[in-house]
Amino acid sequence: MRFGIVAFISGLLLSIFGAAMLIPAAFDFMYDGRSAHAFAYSAVISIFFGLLLTASSYHKWQKLTIKEMFLTTSCVWLLVVLFSALPFYFSGENINYPTAFFEAMSGLTSTGATALAKLDDLPKGILLWRAMMQWIGGLGIVMIAIAILPMLKVGGMQMFMTESSGKLEAKAIPRTSQVISFIIGVYLFFTLCCIIMLYLAGMSFFDAVAHAMTCISTGGFSTHSNSIGYYASPEIEWILIVFMIIGAIPFIAYYFLFVGYFEKFIKDTQIKTFIAAIAVISGALSSWLIFTDTGTDSFTLIRQSVFNVVSIITTTGYSINNYELWGSFAVIIFFFLTLSGGCAGSSTGGIKIFRFNILFLNLLHYLKNMIYPHGVFTEHYNGRPLTEEIVNSVVIFVSIFFISIVFLTLALSLTGLDLITSLTGAMSALANTGPGLGSTIGPAGNFSSLPDTAKWLLSLGMMLGRLEFTTVMVLLIPMTWKSS
Repeated sequence: MRFGIVAFISGLLLSIFGAAMLIPAAFDFMYDGRSAHAFAYSAVISIFFGLLLTASSYHKWQKLTIKEMFLTTSCVWLLVVLFSALPFYFSGENINYPTAFFEAMSGLTSTGATALAKLDDLPKGILLWRAMMQWIGGLGIVMIAIAILPMLKVGGMQMFMTESSGKLEAKAIPRTSQVISFIIGVYLFFTLCCIIMLYLAGMSFFDAVAHAMTCISTGGFSTHSNSIGYYASPEIEWILIVFMIIGAIPFIAYYFLFVGYFEKFIKDTQIKTFIAAIAVISGALSSWLIFTDTGTDSFTLIRQSVFNVVSIITTTGYSINNYELWGSFAVIIFFFLTLSGGCAGSSTGGIKIFRFNILFLNLLHYLKNMIYPHGVFTEHYNGRPLTEEIVNSVVIFVSIFFISIVFLTLALSLTGLDLITSLTGAMSALANTGPGLGSTIGPAGNFSSLPDTAKWLLSLGMMLGRLEFTTVMVLLIPMTWKSS
């Protein structure tokens, strides 16, 4: 294990994040200067320690081993969060460090759970930094999902190796460097489109920029305590619905659209399942509300249903109203949607749609073998045969996911939280969804009143969920640290 190159990469990225803090510093200085000093201090500290790490461990670039990838991914994420929390802590807004760390972790993992109350009264620089963290974190998550996790064979992600393509022509097989360059361009393009449309729909330019960044990253941070409900605008809600869906679709799929392989995009199993799930669940919820709610017009109920379903299934976490008031049927739907997530290779969290597809195919395979014990069956996913290795990694991932929910729920309950808050808090953190259920952390509340211990535990849960569990957990195995 070459710790020097791990420290070099970590220091380099920390320095870049420190430099990024100068953007909200300059903006806040031009606006009213309330938090400019906090970003200036934080930038200096971050850049100093980043350069110190880089200089003390300078290495010529060499390809990382699998073990070094695991360690580098975890170290970078933790280190950047530690220092990204400093602007909140230095802001003079009475934010203690556990709360600042929670907010930074929620931002960079694009979870969207906030521990800050009265967002409308916070300095503009702080609000911009929250949006920037989610935008940068969302892009980083996509990079990890496409370039790193498939190589680490985490949770079935090897199915999305960019060097594999089945029967596609060579020009449709992008290299990792091509993928990353293309995704950055697409990410910027969709962000710009969202800014323009939100601004034209009535948002201020600042709010349009902030919400575009947190929408395309499926993060969900808002500049207002009432989230999207603050605007009471159907136009804004529909725009955000479209861009939340865009952010939840694999960004590599847009590459195939770009090179003319429309059929590959349209026939992608997880994309079809994802869109179908939104349509079916929104339809069922809308029908329920229309049948039970006699005081609201049908079009409003349909819009609200679609918005909330898309917000939760994409793990964005925006809210326009308290859907817990819709009755037990709606609450049960959102309880399970918290776990689902969008597509692999997107900025969403959760279990991911493709894993549900693979589990279903594995169940189908099992039932076929029960009926025809001597038959030989091979299930396919997107034209590729499902190997035992892929199925096992998916089963292991899902098992770890639910086991983690149990342990995190128990740990949170020891801090004095009630069952609903503990359970849904654990689920929303590990799935990187944002809001939980109940009066405390539900869609009408936030995480500000939780004890500091609970915030530390939830922060750990957000990191574990975002890095797909085994990326962090493998570091706890003694064999990882033995020389090979």
